[in-house]
Amino acid sequence: MKFHLFEAMSKSEAEEYLNEFLAFGKDCGMNILEENLSFALDHTVESLPAVFKALVPILKTLPRAPDPNVPDFIRNTEDYKTGLFDFDDASNAILLAAAYYFGTTFVRTFPQLEWAIGDVDYRYCNMPVVTGFKFNKELAPTLISENIFRGAVEQGLNEDPSIDTVIENWSTKYF
Repeated sequence: MKFHLFEAMSKSEAEEYLNEFLAFGKDCGMNILEENLSFALDHTVESLPAVFKALVPILKTLPRAPDPNVPDFIRNTEDYKTGLFDFDDASNAILLAAAYYFGTTFVRTFPQLEWAIGDVDYRYCNMPVVTGFKFNKELAPTLISENIFRGAVEQGLNEDPSIDTVIENWSTKYF
């Protein structure tokens, strides 16, 4: 996730990005998911783990060169080396579609939630987020979706159990 891009946005640019993200999700994202899934989407929280798990095997990655500015003691670890990849363009579109579905499912399921831009005082500054949780938590579906997919790909798991944990935590702990 390129946090610096969001940090550099003005409020109006962030709102425009949010609107474009929501339009992409509604106009294209749902079609992308329907084309890549063998089951119907029903916007239930219970459907989310199945959606993520079904998408993992179709994601494609591209190798990334090590960052020479990262210290050797980090660059030489297996964890660092395992994470040296980016998703290709088609996979990034799938990731954005899954993120839209994730956020929209929460907004449709829980009436107190809504789409917004991330609070500028927090890590999710200017990102599309879902707000309305206890403790002023902000759900950043794009960031969470990328982390879910990266974790599953890094671990070589199509059935990554952390997917269930992430969904369960967000659907139960912050209300």
